[in-house]
Amino acid sequence: MQHRLIAFLSDIGSHDEAHALCKGLMYSIAPTTNVVDITHAVTPFDVREGALFLADVPDSFPKSTIICAYVYPETGTDTATIVVRNKKGQYLVGPNNGLLSYALEASPAVEAYEVASADVMNTPVTPTWYGKDIVAACAAHLAAGTKINAVGPRIELDRIVSLPHTRPTREESVIRGEIVRIDENFGNVWTNIPSELLTGLPQQGERVTIELRDVSGTTLELPYCKTFGQVEKGEPLLYLSSRGKLALGRNQDNFLDKWPVCPGDSVTLRLP
Repeated sequence: MQHRLIAFLSDIGSHDEAHALCKGLMYSIAPTTNVVDITHAVTPFDVREGALFLADVPDSFPKSTIICAYVYPETGTDTATIVVRNKKGQYLVGPNNGLLSYALEASPAVEAYEVASADVMNTPVTPTWYGKDIVAACAAHLAAGTKINAVGPRIELDRIVSLPHTRPTREESVIRGEIVRIDENFGNVWTNIPSELLTGLPQQGERVTIELRDVSGTTLELPYCKTFGQVEKGEPLLYLSSRGKLALGRNQDNFLDKWPVCPGDSVTLRLP
């Protein structure tokens, strides 16, 4: 299988030339590849946020994709860069610090290798920028046709670092989860509660009690709606996000302006 599409994520931002330098290196190594930006707006050093941004990528991209990702606060240390082949046939290249773990829940790992060969690095390697000289360079070499087993020694799958996270639960009419992400552009709040746990929800428009374990311990009664236009402008609602998880929002307004929650806050849903 030819892997000639690179999906690229980092915390490096787009305010300067850094992400372009990474892409320039990729194109220098693999001129016929295509590089698609996932995002470079991950909060600096926030491995968990980066992992959440990667969670849906394996399902949305074709099997020939190389997912190249770095949020690498340990750059220059003994934290390894790894390449993982997932069940779908994609390659994931990134630091072994948990960044890849949610993406590997979407499509589990089949084999993994530690990047150790200088042949797939940009040398001399800059200790403060493993993201460019090791992660991006290795992804490009794979896109150019380097075999996965040529990047370095094979490692056991249990050596791939996984991030802990709270699993949503349901006991009769009580559903518990947590806020995992803020949809910054629109001010919406996404939880980790999947649609499968929401069987028996009220009819559209009926109100549901939800407790937010934030600084104020807020309890709200919100209508459960299909879309924002079912409530008046500025009014809050519950809905299923585009990722199929329970979310909170306000129609054409920012939920956080009234209820300043953040990722990690718990959510308890009490059905009638």
